[in-house]
Amino acid sequence: MKHDGKIALVTGGTRGIGKAISMRLAQDGADIILNFKSDATTAEETAAEIRALGRKVWVFQADMRDDKAIRGLTKTIKDEVGQLDILVHNAAFGTMGSILRMGLFSWRAAMDINVTALLLLSQQLAPLLQENDGGHIIGLSSIGADMTFSEYANIGVSKAAMEALCRYLAYELAPLGIHTNAVSAGPIQTRAIDWFKYPHAVHNYATTKSPLSRMGTPGDLCGIVSFLCTPDADWILGQTIRADGGISMGEDFMDWLSDEERAEEEAIKAAKRR
Repeated sequence: MKHDGKIALVTGGTRGIGKAISMRLAQDGADIILNFKSDATTAEETAAEIRALGRKVWVFQADMRDDKAIRGLTKTIKDEVGQLDILVHNAAFGTMGSILRMGLFSWRAAMDINVTALLLLSQQLAPLLQENDGGHIIGLSSIGADMTFSEYANIGVSKAAMEALCRYLAYELAPLGIHTNAVSAGPIQTRAIDWFKYPHAVHNYATTKSPLSRMGTPGDLCGIVSFLCTPDADWILGQTIRADGGISMGEDFMDWLSDEERAEEEAIKAAKRR
């Protein structure tokens, strides 16, 4: 398997996208360090699923907003595990709302968790990551980093900063043998969709704009993350890989037809199918 002998840390790795990534890396041969913030029950359930695959698991609690907790986590990894080959920063925070009404608590929390945590983890774990022929750092981003969505500024701006951080990490850590990239996701069917005021509108947007006519799933991302952590991806450095089902390719002008014009187009297509 492609990650045999490797150990991966996945922040927020016990549910949703993080769990899918943890499971995929384990299926591909890696032993997993699971980080969670508060839900110990879910963390242990995920750990049990990974152990059932024959992989080793370490489960460590740490709030990615707390720099002391991050230092404690990295010290524990150094002392108790002693090896790290893959760092996936999936833990995320964000609140929905107008940028003009955005409170400093939410703003700083998003920056702390989505950006600063990755900086601190990279700084403190780089000595481990550079061993064993180098390691990989992956940041999980969002297409809201360079596309604007209503009430998404808190998350989008912090994810844009994270992508910039990944580029600078890639530049400075490459001489140490550490590869850094980001994966930018379109709307993914997880509990995070409920952050939006109208979750059904997000679903309608995604299924309309994607030529695949569906929402993304955590499984659509985990294979990309696993690939980026292999030698096959060694020439990919400092990049943000966009995985959005084609949503960002452009607009379909047919979406802007009137109801009458749309009905006429559907009638024409139906006639051609006969």
